Amino acid sequence: MLYKTINLSAIERNYCRALEKSKKFVFPVIKSNAYGCGLKEVVKTLTSKFDIPLFCVSSLDEASAFLRLKAGCDVLVFETPRKRLVDHPNIVYSLNDIKEIKTISHLKNRRVHIQYDLGHHRSNIFTKEKLDEAFLMCQQNDIQVDGLYGHLRLHSDKKAIGVMETLFPHYEVKYKHLCSSETYLNNIGNAIRIGSNLYGDGLDPKFEQAIELYTYASRIIRAHKGDTFGYYPGFTATESCLLAELPIGYAVGFLRNYSGSMLYCNNHLYPVVGAISMNSLLVKVDRYVPKKAKFYLTSKDYPLTYFAQNNSLYNPEMLLLFHPEHIIYKKD
Repeated sequence: MLYKTINLSAIERNYCRALEKSKKFVFPVIKSNAYGCGLKEVVKTLTSKFDIPLFCVSSLDEASAFLRLKAGCDVLVFETPRKRLVDHPNIVYSLNDIKEIKTISHLKNRRVHIQYDLGHHRSNIFTKEKLDEAFLMCQQNDIQVDGLYGHLRLHSDKKAIGVMETLFPHYEVKYKHLCSSETYLNNIGNAIRIGSNLYGDGLDPKFEQAIELYTYASRIIRAHKGDTFGYYPGFTATESCLLAELPIGYAVGFLRNYSGSMLYCNNHLYPVVGAISMNSLLVKVDRYVPKKAKFYLTSKDYPLTYFAQNNSLYNPEMLLLFHPEHIIYKKD
């Protein structure tokens, strides 16, 4: 059984930090169920504390889920929808290709942010001439351009940042922003979006980690030298030892190649040994561990960076990789 604790107060503080340090409008990214932290809970928490002008999602389905919360805020859809567009006063579409203007012009509510491509090939608008054409065609089709933005491939890409610094002054729009959580300190534009940093992905230590992942031992095994455990390649005890059997496995996202990972329990690190099954794995411990003790994949005291680096993962993946059976929300 895998448990996930989500500290909503930490998410509040992370948003507040981005707001205070950037001195700009801050758009929370809530795609993928708010990075696994719960769309409903995160939106409710943030809107109860802050006056948020715009949330960001990837898909139209996510935007529709957001609208059902009746938060009264706008939501920007980054990706070009492959289905019929939803006509709603709070939905803002990212204009990624001039060809999309025809579809958007059929709506009653016509609002967009134009995305200028900075190397991702996420937009077909990649020259100033194309950008000027997009603005002109929006004007001709009575489409309101609320924002202009670019998505950085790397937050420190000076060339790309320079491109947007040159473009921004030429256009009168409400929001000018860059997409990358780490750009909150860049002195460019008047808005930022905050993604995985909002949930404490560990890439910037100034943001608090909001999640904990843990389980409890189902039993403690006293192994003798020569005893074997699990599927091949299993674990063979080379000496008498203690093994904690944990009731998690690849069914909840703890993959077989994570064998050798270190888990944190009672201020000690213990290795996962042997083959990982669908619903269980073994951890070699050096002392008796009571059943009430938590074995953490990650926690405030054992940041997700450690598990990520140990398994060649990108930090934000840790927010989404695992599928806990129990989710607990807390505020401190």
